[in-house]
Amino acid sequence: MIVFGGSPDQSVTQGSLNDVFWLTNASGTGRSVSWQPVNASGVRPAPREGHTAVYDSTNSRMIVFGGGLGRSSPCVNDVWVLTNANGAAGNPTWLRVSPSGPQPAARYESNAVYDPNSNRLIVFGGNNCFPESGFNDVWTLSNANGSGGASVWTQLTPSGTPPSGRSAATAVYDSADNVMIVFGGETATGTLAQDSWVLTNANGLGGPPTWTQLAPSLSPPARAGHSATYDAGNNRMIIFGGGTSVGLVSDVWVLSNATGIGGTPSWSQLMPSGSVPPAPRVYHSAVYDPVANVMTIFGGFIDSLQIPVNDTFALSQANGL
Repeated sequence: MIVFGGSPDQSVTQGSLNDVFWLTNASGTGRSVSWQPVNASGVRPAPREGHTAVYDSTNSRMIVFGGGLGRSSPCVNDVWVLTNANGAAGNPTWLRVSPSGPQPAARYESNAVYDPNSNRLIVFGGNNCFPESGFNDVWTLSNANGSGGASVWTQLTPSGTPPSGRSAATAVYDSADNVMIVFGGETATGTLAQDSWVLTNANGLGGPPTWTQLAPSLSPPARAGHSATYDAGNNRMIIFGGGTSVGLVSDVWVLSNATGIGGTPSWSQLMPSGSVPPAPRVYHSAVYDPVANVMTIFGGFIDSLQIPVNDTFALSQANGL
């Protein structure tokens, strides 16, 4: 698991962070688990939080977009790539990407997914820090990993009724069917959402992108600041935690047939065992190991004072199967 930046404990340091850490053996399956600070070469991105980060596993490159500087503002729309991000082929090095084309507005708490087949970053939503307003636009960045040619931003114009503008939602991506799945989030007026959406032809290739709202018979409580991972082999979106109208939660839900292809999408709540479950939290990170079927979460805020934690938990049998 590769972690970059975020909001620190204000009693320890001021501002945001721009450090990189590795968590080795992140699924915790029978081997020693350890955190290691990474001394990456090159000019680092400015410290930030509320950014997005995706991973190109084929080329071991992490792509970082946007976020808020100085704890939450001003917003930015810059793109950075950490080459050799897992350290297996050499020392990690930061690379600034300078895309051409119209630029997406600077934003905070947006969603980003990565299509390894086309080397495209797909960005949805977010807000513009202050005064806060929710976006519902979709952008793609070609040659997103900084190799293979010039990077170009393109705004998509999907058909269908789009989701309302929102931030702190979650999004996952099915590369086989080129579908992005979005759940929840918070509007500019503070309304929490519990709707589920799919964007077909999400990378802008292969046909016109189209928004469709899913209509499962049951949905998790409305929330924002939760995490989501995706089990592509079983077409399942897994969400954990977040902030709801009654406070922070630590529940786990799975959306089966998440792309809306091959069956009716359906939400179900998991009831994990374990002697010490994670505390309810928001704005944490999560990754998924499809071989071990383990979701690993790190950090986040566990109270209304927004004091972050640095604990790590692994959920086995995360897809519920």
